[in-house]
Amino acid sequence: MYIIGLTGGSGSGKTTVSNYLRKKGFEIIDFDLTTRELQKPGEPALAEIVEAFGPESLLPDGTMNRKYVGKVVFSDPKEKKKMDSIIQKYVDVLITARTDAFREAGRDVTRQTNPKDYLQKKVIFYDHPLLFEVPYNIEPANEAWVVDVDDETRIQRILKRDCICRDDIIKRMNSQTSRQYKLERADYVIDNSGTKEELFRNVDAQIEALDRRLP
Repeated sequence: MYIIGLTGGSGSGKTTVSNYLRKKGFEIIDFDLTTRELQKPGEPALAEIVEAFGPESLLPDGTMNRKYVGKVVFSDPKEKKKMDSIIQKYVDVLITARTDAFREAGRDVTRQTNPKDYLQKKVIFYDHPLLFEVPYNIEPANEAWVVDVDDETRIQRILKRDCICRDDIIKRMNSQTSRQYKLERADYVIDNSGTKEELFRNVDAQIEALDRRLP
């Protein structure tokens, strides 16, 4: 089994790349979706979040008030650290179980037995916006792919996608590690400054290079 960490700042196109890889048959463990699973009504993680951030953290239907919690967390580094620590311990368990299941399913797969989908049986992607920032207690990635585009393009994309004001976007971006921080830690960079078709070609090129690297 080979683990690739896929990351990128908000608005970089990471999710677009993740969805494209999934369509090509790759196993994707999405940390954001996993986190949302933990925030459903009745989940122990949600109860801890409410205890930490107050009753305003819940909507009338019992689901998490993501807008309120997000505003609190992204406005104060201490509050963000508190949120990360609550989620981390629960995510560790789920991600480890899914990774182990993937490893077991592909244990006997070789290039000879599965020449057409060998990579899809052996490579798993961690779709993780905080790949370099949060030290989860899980099996580490063998390499990191960073989806990259300039900050202003990211801002414009988020404005169209989320319908939130520019100041809030900048505040959220400033609460995260910088573009340069991610680039310095990337093993491979996927440029997303062009069209979606160009992005997909860049991803295909990375997959082809990966196929040549793996035994």
